[in-house]
Amino acid sequence: MSGKSGMLAIYESREELDTLFDAAFMKEHTNFQTFEEFCFSTAVFIDWGADFIVAPRAAFDHCVQGRTRFETWDEMYAAAQKK
Repeated sequence: MSGKSGMLAIYESREELDTLFDAAFMKEHTNFQTFEEFCFSTAVFIDWGADFIVAPRAAFDHCVQGRTRFETWDEMYAAAQKK
C-alpha cells in the first residue's frame, strides 16, 4: 500500500506477504524461487518480520528493478493481488 509521499508503508503480516507472493508468483515474475529469497537479496535492509514496515519508496523500488518483471513495488504488489 502506498501514498504519494516518498515513503511506502506495508501493513500486512509476513504470513500474508508469503501467501501473496507465493512460489508460483515468484517463479513466474521474478528471478527468485521464493519470497524469502527475494527478501534476503535486497541491498537495502528491511525487517520483513516487523508488524509495521515503513521504508523509502526508492528502496522498495530498487529491490524489484532488474530482479523482477516490475519497475516498482506498487506494480509487483498489485500484480500479486490480482492473481
